Amino acid sequence: MTRRDLAWRCGGVVLFGLACANALVNRESNTGVDGLVRFLIAIFAVVLMVQGKRVALLFRIERSRHRTLASAIHARRARKHERR
Repeated sequence: MTRRDLAWRCGGVVLFGLACANALVNRESNTGVDGLVRFLIAIFAVVLMVQGKRVALLFRIERSRHRTLASAIHARRARKHERR
């Protein structure tokens, strides 16, 4: 595991800890973020803990203008194979 991957996974652990801490604070004093938002943050944190740097890579690929390159290559090969 690289340092970068470990950093992303540790970020997930910290984010999950913050979501849980916010739940405890909210239970005692009715402050903090909404339960649904806290749940979504916790789910994102679990994904970060499991996947690590792949999550950041996924967002970078989705924002790229080449995100459809793999499907375009596959479609071209399929059309080429149909002609035979």
